[in-house]
Amino acid sequence: MNRLVFGMVLAALVMLTVPIAAATPTVYFDPDPSSAQPGETITVTLWLNTSEGVAAFNDDIHFDTGVVNITDATAGDFYQMWTVVHYGDFIRIGGWSSDYLDKTGLLKLADLTFEAKNPGISTLYHTGNAVGHYDGTPVTATWINGTFTCGSVQTFTRSLPEGWNLISLPLTPTDNSVSAVLSGVTQNAVKQYNATSKQFETATTMDPGTGYFVHVTSASTWSYQGSPESSTTAQLKSGLNMIGVPNCTIDVGTAMGSTDYRYVARWNTTAQKFEVYNPNAPPAFHHFTTMEAGEGYFVSAKSDGTLTVTCP
Repeated sequence: MNRLVFGMVLAALVMLTVPIAAATPTVYFDPDPSSAQPGETITVTLWLNTSEGVAAFNDDIHFDTGVVNITDATAGDFYQMWTVVHYGDFIRIGGWSSDYLDKTGLLKLADLTFEAKNPGISTLYHTGNAVGHYDGTPVTATWINGTFTCGSVQTFTRSLPEGWNLISLPLTPTDNSVSAVLSGVTQNAVKQYNATSKQFETATTMDPGTGYFVHVTSASTWSYQGSPESSTTAQLKSGLNMIGVPNCTIDVGTAMGSTDYRYVARWNTTAQKFEVYNPNAPPAFHHFTTMEAGEGYFVSAKSDGTLTVTCP
């Protein structure tokens, strides 16, 4: 079978269904999760573990281009690749055995070169994927997604008492859905403040730089993993804004910089009331003087502007 015909056959595999074999072939990244510092490159291998003979494969591997780039792919145990193509936020690879014979065992599909770009976490996921026999019939396989982190992964933990808690995210989470970020918290409401409409809205995702009111129905420990943020940016509107701060403790005056504001407020979870920092009041009247990782804050801005809070 020539390469062109075999490639056409493999492209059609995803349209077919076959019974799952007793031992399902599995495709996965190694190492996984993987990580590197900004500017570094590492090699991540794409493996196929199969007891059923396989002669060819194709795969689209998607990634977050702001965090990582897959700059190269070299053939593994299939010895030849018919395609390595970049399409912006994914790379398309495919290959076949040089002898056109089905192969079994732990097979290296490709060595991938990952270039770490900016701190953060990227999911690596497969689409348009297929493996098949030499005769063109498809092989059902399990394709396992992976995770790449640029920078370090940390765990943030904080106790959340029953009642309303005003929080923010000091780490960029792998999965920013509310259910994932607050997976260990017993809660029945997560609200964010729309500074334009001046209304509270139900949050479905959670990101650094934003404050969130979480109504905890039973005292819980909030713990999640992510890449630490050294700086956050919020677009302020005249009036109230609910913001978050990065992964550090910073003096209020330093954090606010040249921002034209009336006051900064935080929520006292024990007393269930607000505490205020007024820059024009004597120090004795300040309820707090620092802004801390994990806390959310209200900022009363005098005008529209951009607030960037950077760890010292």
